[in-house]
Amino acid sequence: METSQRDWAEPGSEHRKLAHGLMHKTKASYVAALILIGSLATASFFLLSSVISANIQKTALIELGSRQQLLSQRILLTATEAYTAEAQWLRTQARQNLTATLVAFLANEKLLRDGSPDPQSPLYRLALSEEATKLFDEAPGQIDASTRILAHTVNSFLDMLPTSVSAPMPDDAVAHFSALRLYVAEKVRREYETLTRLFSSEAAEKGAAVEKIHLTVFVLTLLLLLAEAILIFRPLVRRVVSCTSELLKARDQMNFAANHDALTGLYNRAFLNDYMETALATAKRKGEMMAVIHLDLDHFKTINDTMGHAAGDAVLIETAMRLVTTVRDSDVCVRLGGDEFTVILNDVGSEADVVDVAERIVAGLKQPLDFAGTSLKPSASAGIALYQGGNGTVGDLIVNADLALYLAKAEGRGGYQLFATTLRDKFEEKVNLERELREAIASQAFAVHYQPQVSLQGGKVIGVEALVRWEMTGRNVSPGEFLPVAEKAGLMPALGRIVFAKAIATGAEWHRAGIDFGRLSLNVSAQELREADFAGHLLDLLKQEGLPTRLVALEIVETVMLDDENTGIGLTLKRLRKAGIRLELDDFGTGYASLAHISANEVDRLKIDRRFVRDIDKNPANTKIVKAIIELARGLGISIVAEGAETDVELSWLHDLGCPAVQGYGIAFPMPSTQAEAWLETHSTGAQRAEAIHVA
Repeated sequence: METSQRDWAEPGSEHRKLAHGLMHKTKASYVAALILIGSLATASFFLLSSVISANIQKTALIELGSRQQLLSQRILLTATEAYTAEAQWLRTQARQNLTATLVAFLANEKLLRDGSPDPQSPLYRLALSEEATKLFDEAPGQIDASTRILAHTVNSFLDMLPTSVSAPMPDDAVAHFSALRLYVAEKVRREYETLTRLFSSEAAEKGAAVEKIHLTVFVLTLLLLLAEAILIFRPLVRRVVSCTSELLKARDQMNFAANHDALTGLYNRAFLNDYMETALATAKRKGEMMAVIHLDLDHFKTINDTMGHAAGDAVLIETAMRLVTTVRDSDVCVRLGGDEFTVILNDVGSEADVVDVAERIVAGLKQPLDFAGTSLKPSASAGIALYQGGNGTVGDLIVNADLALYLAKAEGRGGYQLFATTLRDKFEEKVNLERELREAIASQAFAVHYQPQVSLQGGKVIGVEALVRWEMTGRNVSPGEFLPVAEKAGLMPALGRIVFAKAIATGAEWHRAGIDFGRLSLNVSAQELREADFAGHLLDLLKQEGLPTRLVALEIVETVMLDDENTGIGLTLKRLRKAGIRLELDDFGTGYASLAHISANEVDRLKIDRRFVRDIDKNPANTKIVKAIIELARGLGISIVAEGAETDVELSWLHDLGCPAVQGYGIAFPMPSTQAEAWLETHSTGAQRAEAIHVA
């Protein structure tokens, strides 16, 4: 029994030993194969490095030898020019060229013999072969001796060559020139030609020898790789291929994302910056015309605000598709960001062709778009800049297209304009105005005028509106001129704080003096309301000056009401209104306000825009609009002020329509604080003004 158990155990032990041995041998074979492969690869690397280094050095030597041949011929050529020169300046120039060529020749000869001390040079630590050294020192070559003879001959020729072309040519100069022409230069050239052939032969021989060794190493490596392929490399290769494919795919996606807009798939601004340089250079080289069409969607923000960002995205995607289908495959469509697009037209035939494309683009973008059962009617304005030769730059084209787009929008939107030089003059005027505006803000060179608002029932003053004024170099700059520039340049917050500080200080003085001015109305822009500390700054300023919040109102335009509360504007307005500051909706009837925002919980007063008040007695449509606004406000419990009332007739009509209050030249012009104070003191009872207002 024990024997049988032992007999059973021994074969099992042998099997385990065999398995262990096989595993050990397998691992050993893997390690050996890897060591051999590593050794062969290392040897191959050093051999290749040796060949590359040698080839680089030999290539440099061959180039230097060839250059010496050319320089020897150039020495002969410049010596001939000096010898035969008929003009003084020709001989002087030829002497200088001959001297410079000889200096370069001797410097190259030193490089060929001794190498370069620069570690970065391919001739660093140069070691010439025995055959090459013999060509320098021993007959029949003796390059060193021939070089010295050449230098001596040239220098002697230069020493004996007359400076003046009118002087006779000395016999010694003729003799040295003849020696140089008939023997010396050609001998040097042939010797360097022999040296160059030797370098080429040595490079070929070394390359062939190393190539044989490298081929042997390659074959051995290949055999080892084939032997290990099934066990090691095949699964590794599969994994590498899989990972590489994923990396390439990711790289392609990243490259695409870097140069394309994620929403529309068009090229993006980063691509445009690089592409424009290349396209403009091509147009200059080929003498072609190219065009830049800059597009901006009209009232796109309104679509976003009223119908949501999904509708806005749908408009952007459809715009991109329409652009691509309108232009040629060789043209480039780019989304710059937001609702701005650019089209680059390459190799256009004429200005008329560009205009035709712009017309088709603008017309195509005006086609209705269905979104969620609603028909959207987008439109776009376009500015065109042409490159028709000359020294124009990419920056010029982009700026010119922007200026043309600005004009297209100013003239009613939904159209296009070609750039003209007068636009650049206007642009420079705006640049200068912006610079002067910044200087004026820094020095607070602004005044505040005040225009009263009065009741049509009894003439009582119910408020004053603070209006900014700017006098620059002896002229009054219209707010309609500098306020749009300030808004575009992002200067409204700084400008607004100056106006607020001066107006609130004046209002506080009137309040302390017991002057009844109703409410002080301050105009505020969306830029100012987006400032994180706007509400805090305003409330601190009121507290510091001692002006109660109930005596202050903020005038905002209708588009501000549409801003998403996530921007902070809605929360800011709620905080200020809670603190007691009133809100007035300015220019009502001209914007895109939603009726959901027009309630006594959101707005305290509506201001009817002046365009509805002007000539109200002659325009029945305006009469109906004003009457509807008055009835709407009365039904919602919101007060009304009509702006722009200039004549007694207009005041009478507004009174008959039931408008409770007015503001305009028919009541009073905007006045500096001292005049406004005197006017308020005079009209504090309202009696005089009540008598002046004609009621039909």
